Amino acid sequence: MKKGPQPPPITAVGRRAAVYLALLTVAIAQPLLQLYGSSVAVFASANYEGTIVVVFGLVVLLVPTAVFTAIDVVVTSLHPTLGMWVHRLLVLVASWAVALVVLRNLSFGPWGIDMLYTGVIALGMTWLIDQRSAVTSWVTYLSPLSIVVAISFVVSAMSVISPPNAQVLAIEKDSIPEVKVGTPRDQVSVVWIVLDEAPLWPLMTTTGEINANRYPGFAALASSSTWYRNVLATSQTTTDAVPAMLTGKWPVSNVSPVLVKHPKNLFTLMNGHMAMDAHEVATALCPKKVCNKVSVTGGDHIAFPGGTSTTVTDTTVPTEEEVVVSRRTPFTSFLKDALVVVGHKVLPKELRSRLPAIDEGWGGFGAMDNGEIDNDIATSTTVPGPTTTLSLTEEKKQQANSTTVKQWESGGPMSQVPVLDGVINRAARADRPTLHFAHVLTPHRPWMLTPDMRRSRALNTDKRSNTVVDRVRDQYQALLLQYVATDNMIAKLVTELKRSANWNRTMVIVTADHGLTFELGENKRSKINVKSPATLEDIYRVPLFIKYPDQSVGDVNDCATSSIDIFPTVVAATGIDAGWTFDGVDLKTSCPVRESRKIVWPKGSHSLSTTFADIVKRAVRYDEWVDAEGNAEDIVRAGQHGDIINGAVMTPTGPDITSMSWSVQGIEDFNAISESSFFTDGEFGFVPTQVEGAVTATETFGSDAEGVLVYNGKAVGMVSELAGLKKGASTSFRSTLNWKYLHGPPVGAGLEMWVVKGTGAARVIQRVATP
Repeated sequence: MKKGPQPPPITAVGRRAAVYLALLTVAIAQPLLQLYGSSVAVFASANYEGTIVVVFGLVVLLVPTAVFTAIDVVVTSLHPTLGMWVHRLLVLVASWAVALVVLRNLSFGPWGIDMLYTGVIALGMTWLIDQRSAVTSWVTYLSPLSIVVAISFVVSAMSVISPPNAQVLAIEKDSIPEVKVGTPRDQVSVVWIVLDEAPLWPLMTTTGEINANRYPGFAALASSSTWYRNVLATSQTTTDAVPAMLTGKWPVSNVSPVLVKHPKNLFTLMNGHMAMDAHEVATALCPKKVCNKVSVTGGDHIAFPGGTSTTVTDTTVPTEEEVVVSRRTPFTSFLKDALVVVGHKVLPKELRSRLPAIDEGWGGFGAMDNGEIDNDIATSTTVPGPTTTLSLTEEKKQQANSTTVKQWESGGPMSQVPVLDGVINRAARADRPTLHFAHVLTPHRPWMLTPDMRRSRALNTDKRSNTVVDRVRDQYQALLLQYVATDNMIAKLVTELKRSANWNRTMVIVTADHGLTFELGENKRSKINVKSPATLEDIYRVPLFIKYPDQSVGDVNDCATSSIDIFPTVVAATGIDAGWTFDGVDLKTSCPVRESRKIVWPKGSHSLSTTFADIVKRAVRYDEWVDAEGNAEDIVRAGQHGDIINGAVMTPTGPDITSMSWSVQGIEDFNAISESSFFTDGEFGFVPTQVEGAVTATETFGSDAEGVLVYNGKAVGMVSELAGLKKGASTSFRSTLNWKYLHGPPVGAGLEMWVVKGTGAARVIQRVATP
């Protein structure tokens, strides 16, 4: 009787599996787990701890080998001869990966050459393993290396595999004198908002004041708080800057932002002494048992002590069992990110450059951004498009819980607004002393929000050089629009708390982890250039407003303040003191005297001795691009002829231009304009305030010429790239559009290109005829 397919002998399977395990451990598991073990922030940002971290390590170690072995066994069972060749092919693939990893820094230019010479080496390795039993045995003896790699990973990642348990600390009640007048310290609540990638200078006029025309929310906060306008952030990376704030200690670069590395922090101190409403992103300093649920109770009788109006929605704060904060990145998404990391470890240099950046991110490695991807929390390509309705009604009902980095990647800045909205609602309604802490990734890239709380498309990375003024100014305008949207939430914070019975007893802190720079030719913030001091001001100067309990009048403070001073100031205001020592000081009672202040980045540190006058100079510098005294609409009125964006119907003063060629990508987006706004409808309607396109000149344009994008008869955006364009030349362009004039579907020609030339009375306005 004819026998069916026979599996290979168990001993042969074991030897082949050992070969696969040895090679794939060297090529994939060791470099990947070494990286993840030394950068456990990747697990913190995904809200991973405990068993799932171990599972990830086992998947990386064993699944590739299991797949190779399964293919080998199945094919060999069906056709032994073919199985031998498949085995050799699998060994070749694994050997090739080993060669690529080991020789990843040895490049001969084009990726094809790199693949060729490593392929030749892999062929040699495969022949030796197949033909020389001694080599085969030696490789199999390397398979226990996987155990060493596994143990090393577990040891490195122990801080997230087995995090410390939360404890209630004893308080030194006599260390801080009790308040004799006003709110007792044991009745103080704290609202601490940490914005992300929020520099100070955009908020300022050229005379160093808060621009109330553009940012009425920040101006209202300043009028009732102390503005520490000479503060410096400590780091340009979130995972160093935020832990420094929360511990009151100068940061040490490359220390994981997890509880075991920072056990003495805001959350462990306040645990058991205040109700907790904590929302971290990219850090994990709060014990999960303390912060995985919001423990706030209260109601509208506190938020509206004079009674609620009929127009106010009932937003009674739920009990702690109803509001679950902790959310975990899906394991499949986490593994997809790991594959991108593997690509960076295995592929030749030229091919690696085409992959999404990973050097400063912990997940969601994508290529979509309207600034180059150099941020330490990378963005993703999954942010919804214009036809997707982003209704946040359900989130509002749930009081907008915390988000993981992955949820921010999929929802963009729109996912952060309801987080802050929920914190505001709970702070206004809380009936007991509570710590409300929220790190929100706004106005952080991608820049999508508009001042009327709608959303635009986030454009792909601009391929033009960062020395091109138009390119960098476009990015700056996009940041400003989202900063104004952020200001809306600060305005709501101040308005709702002032209306609440909690205003006097609440300490309000609004600050940021770091800023970023738009200096031509400079990286946004991932690479620090100490030889460009202006960029240091942009990156390390951040807002800091502190409204103390019972404070009603604004104040300005120019002491040499640092972000590490905030936590000691909170300790003094609440009286919750465990006797810890800080590098920072209580700002209410002290004026720090620091001739210089330390700033750090992953590969270095520096001391800054500048003052507030230096950041005023930055406001003056960027005033060259966008009027620093103007309102929100002035953000889009850049260029030589920006004043033409004024709401008036455009009227030509010269003949039509009949042969000029231009185009806008995604022109269909103008058919998808929505009127919905977060504040009025609980959803972010779509509005295309950022567009990109191309134009070809049929004549030589002078330096005083600019293009104007016109929608339904009104100027909405400038195309400065047209200035100086030669006849027959083409250029790409980007334009930031005025959201106020983008309503309804296209009428008539819809979106048009016009051209403005000359100045003053000699200015000529021409329509570009539709082809």
